[in-house]
Amino acid sequence: MDREVELFFSFRSPYSYLAGPRAFALPERYDITLVWRGIRPMAMRGQPLPLAKQLYIMRDATREARRLGLPFGNIFDPLGEGVWRCLTIAEHAAEVGRVGPFVLRATRAIWSEGARVIHDDVLRPLCEEAGLGWDACALAMANALYRKRVEASTARLEALGHWGVPTFVFRGELYWGQDRIEDLEYDLREAGLERRNAP
Repeated sequence: MDREVELFFSFRSPYSYLAGPRAFALPERYDITLVWRGIRPMAMRGQPLPLAKQLYIMRDATREARRLGLPFGNIFDPLGEGVWRCLTIAEHAAEVGRVGPFVLRATRAIWSEGARVIHDDVLRPLCEEAGLGWDACALAMANALYRKRVEASTARLEALGHWGVPTFVFRGELYWGQDRIEDLEYDLREAGLERRNAP
């Protein structure tokens, strides 16, 4: 528990996508366990964003993606079924040690390739590229236990007094936003958790 970093993540959040590569690289650089917490997006929690804020987020995310060298712009909104399909597969992927590869591949497809993840013939190759068997992923999408885990993660974020993603939690401290990863890394170093010969 003392070396755990929780990652609260939404497939519908461009900032989660932008944080993904750095988030999943943290265990390579620090002696920590990254705990996956996939959650429903705000729009599926009764918290819709005003149009002006949505437009600003897209402009800002485009700028940030350019700065980070990540592809961005050909977007498919997975709201609803697409979100649930990705979240349940991510729960399965976490069980088999492939959550990083799946989340990174799926979010890149959603945010830069216009991948309509509501369709099996689109989602299947993304799963397979992440090292997941499609039969297991198809079962995961129908697994009520995985949905309950998502609901538990969503409730945990709310219990922590927060709502946005990506959010990291380390030793009771919250770090909200892809631009707070540097702050998290500073605290990980201060805690003496940096790995020797880290990349």
